[in-house]
Amino acid sequence: MIALLLSMLAARRAQALAVLLLSVFATGAAVAGPVYLRAVDRAVVQTEVAESDRREQTLALSTFVGEESGLDAERFDSIGPNMVEVDGFDQVYSTQYAVLGLEPKVGEISWLVFRGEVCPHLRMVAGRCVASAGETVLGEHTARRLGLAPGAAITVQAARYDEQAKRYVPDGEPARLTVAGVYQPIDVDEIYWGRSAFFALGAPDATREPIFVGRQTADRVDHRTDYRTVEAIPQPGTLTVDRVDEVRADLEDMSEDLVGDGSMFASVNSDLEGLLDRIDQAQTLARRVVPVAAVPLVALCWFVIFLAVAYGATGRRHELGLVALRGSSRPVRWWLTAGESVLAILLGAPIGYLAGTAAVWLVTEARFGIGAELDTVALPYAGVALAGALAAALLAQRPQLASPVADLLRRVPARQGVWRSMAVEATVVVLAAVAVFQLRGFSGELVGLSLLVPSLVAVAIALVAARLLMPLASRLGARALRRGRLGPALGALQLARRPGSHRLFVLLTVAVALLGFAAVAVDVAGTARSERAVVQTGAHRVLTVLPVDAGILLHAVREVDPDGRYAMAAAVITLDDGEPSLIVADTSRLAQVAVWRPEFGPTAGEAAALLRPDTPEPYEVRTGSLAVDIDYTGANSAVGLNAVLRPLSGGASIRAGFGMMTPGARTYTASAGACAEGCRLLALELAVFARSASERPEILVREMRDGASGQPILSTADLTGADRWRGADDDTMRVEPGGLVLATSSTPQLYSWALPADLPYPLPVLPAGELPNSGELPGLDAERAEVRVVGEATILPKVGGHGVLADLEYAERAALGGTRLEQPQVWLTAEAPADLVDRLATKGLVVAGDTTADDARASLDRRSPALAIWFHLLAAAFAVLLAVGGLALMAAVDRRRRAEDMLVLHRQGMPIGIVGRAALWSYLPVVMVALVTGALAAGVAWWLAGDYLPVFVDDSIQLPLPRWPAPLAVGVPAALAAVGFVAAAIAVAVALRRSVVTSRVRD
Repeated sequence: MIALLLSMLAARRAQALAVLLLSVFATGAAVAGPVYLRAVDRAVVQTEVAESDRREQTLALSTFVGEESGLDAERFDSIGPNMVEVDGFDQVYSTQYAVLGLEPKVGEISWLVFRGEVCPHLRMVAGRCVASAGETVLGEHTARRLGLAPGAAITVQAARYDEQAKRYVPDGEPARLTVAGVYQPIDVDEIYWGRSAFFALGAPDATREPIFVGRQTADRVDHRTDYRTVEAIPQPGTLTVDRVDEVRADLEDMSEDLVGDGSMFASVNSDLEGLLDRIDQAQTLARRVVPVAAVPLVALCWFVIFLAVAYGATGRRHELGLVALRGSSRPVRWWLTAGESVLAILLGAPIGYLAGTAAVWLVTEARFGIGAELDTVALPYAGVALAGALAAALLAQRPQLASPVADLLRRVPARQGVWRSMAVEATVVVLAAVAVFQLRGFSGELVGLSLLVPSLVAVAIALVAARLLMPLASRLGARALRRGRLGPALGALQLARRPGSHRLFVLLTVAVALLGFAAVAVDVAGTARSERAVVQTGAHRVLTVLPVDAGILLHAVREVDPDGRYAMAAAVITLDDGEPSLIVADTSRLAQVAVWRPEFGPTAGEAAALLRPDTPEPYEVRTGSLAVDIDYTGANSAVGLNAVLRPLSGGASIRAGFGMMTPGARTYTASAGACAEGCRLLALELAVFARSASERPEILVREMRDGASGQPILSTADLTGADRWRGADDDTMRVEPGGLVLATSSTPQLYSWALPADLPYPLPVLPAGELPNSGELPGLDAERAEVRVVGEATILPKVGGHGVLADLEYAERAALGGTRLEQPQVWLTAEAPADLVDRLATKGLVVAGDTTADDARASLDRRSPALAIWFHLLAAAFAVLLAVGGLALMAAVDRRRRAEDMLVLHRQGMPIGIVGRAALWSYLPVVMVALVTGALAAGVAWWLAGDYLPVFVDDSIQLPLPRWPAPLAVGVPAALAAVGFVAAAIAVAVALRRSVVTSRVRD
């Protein structure tokens, strides 16, 4: 029996090879999905970890240790390290506290720090690292600024913050230390530094560069309290795709232990769980995208195997009839019928496993630089593919095994079982309808049956079109025959009568539909990423500068670009959890510089007009001394008056104090030396130093002058204009004919203000999303103030759908306190000059980062949805190859019988040229109609399911997705598929003609 089977394989080796290749395809397709997902998982973990900072990867247990905390060092040292033990993480122990003595300014502190194994992470630019007690190393900038070198002695003293004095004061005995060396950190972003805030760009040297000492020195310097931390830092290879689940489990166990331990004496700080959550979310999205293409691809492979084996069995009907006629038992008939296919499928499965992995390796290596690995993760899927292939092969041969001998010996098989195929097709159509209803009516996500919406819709359309195509081909063939067009007539009639024609049509149509859907998805997703990249960047290019005062930033950018054509000052202020991010920008340049889309709501010009209404000119002071005429009513309270000023070029606010008020009418003077170049008056501030419960003292400001020239700065007319001033409280300011009255508050408030009405109040804001219920937001000085909503946007550049936009200049002028920006930026257009960074540097702005929309697009391209969507193209390529192979295989099986028919007709007088035309008309119409129907099916599938395909990991910026792709993006793959299908049809016709010619010559 085995010898017979082998001889059968040798006799039909082309067909056996075709089935083997189809088995390779089926197994490779089944393996490709999970292997590709595994590669995406690795890429996701690598990307998320690489783009996270060291604080997000570190776990820290911290607490204050000492007399005031109630926790001694020995207890912390014995318990703390055990509480943050995580497999694959190293522990770094640190101690730090504030000291005085190094900095010359009174009350200015430095940080004395012990950090375990610090020396290997420092580059010594002078001297050596600490080696014994009493030694220290200083940062390079600190040593240079203070003129210290190795061998120098410094005296430090522990310090604490005094609330009454509002500064640090000594809190221990002085200690003498020797400078052993001067250091630079080798890499400030190195994971070793964990969650520490040292080496922050733009921070003062005293807080940026700590004083590093040994453990003995840190303990011996007299201090009452210090801050101790045990940090768990991941080792190389810990945060990988193979370990993230273990790390999450360890963190959960650790959290349970901390909660279960009654001695919760320390706080645990970590953003690691957030990083792991982002990884999980990204991997989950990939698992929703890849199966949309992977599942139908495997099913398509099974379908092609079914067609191939069914066609082969149909071609062997006479042989199988003779076997049955000789009385062979049913098991023998099953073995002789199925043995060839089963053996070929079994041989192709392991090759397919390797081939699928290799194909995915090539794609993933080219697409995102991480090749697939050959492992056992896809073995279960390969087993399912093999079982499905075997089932398809056996099912395809069942009709021949179940047919009577008389039917098997007929040249043309009897038509039967039509109702079965129609029932199956109707079931597929109903499943497609149910899947669409589930997706659009209930789940709204590609899960469960709705995962198959694109493929089911394509199959349903193909089946319906196939049922219409066969009768149409029969009518066209009959018409062509009546008109004497023999070639088209024979081809069309063959198409209508051939049992597998409609299945071939379905195969080609579904392959084209999968290719079309993949091309649309990839192009639309790419366009969406490009659009989002520009919006989340805010402008074509964004420069991040070191922390700087808002006024300095605004003044510098306006000087560099006085016409406002290509540069705009801006900043993003992150507020408390749950509150929208605040973006402040020089809205006078919003329309010229920022990326502003119609979906945002109001236009950029309208937003600027709403946020920056016309206002009176502010009061300016251009002198170094001030004089003010005041009437003071009060005898038992101590009050003073300050003029709150801010330099026009930006900088910290200045309080020019006029001293303590004395009863009666007097002239008071104040020094304002920093305002010689120009300041803007922010407020007149009444300061209460002591008050009597029995009185509410008031001052009447009559006039403010230049103390040197006597020129009025605030005339009586200015001070008595009712629309020129406003009070922070209703009862602390009023206008009288003689001047402006400032009164102490009825509450225990220490200050009262009169504010020039040179700004819109409350500050106009344009929100996207909900504002806090209080209607207040922190200003640039961190003081919460009421804001006024002047419009509504759906999306804002940079911050998306949960943010607030305000004018930077108005926000800076509204703040009485410090206006230092922690995330200052300069937004640029594509026309910004190449030397702009240097020009900004001359204005005192130090550029720390440079981001473009292309950079943001590249970052989005590395995220899981972008990586996963490319599998659709890989699957579509598989599908097209399968379709071409299925067409060639069916033609090869059919060629012998067709050649015999054509030879008979030729002997009866039919010209040989008609043979080729008849063969061409047998397959070319199927190909052409399949191309059109497949394109239509792809469009319908995208219309129904395209909006539900995940494109981004998060929804922070919800732009409407492009509805349809660029014509070229779909046209190129469609043209390639058309060329492949048409070439295959022509090749089949040529092969059939050659067979007829060869047979005629032989005769």
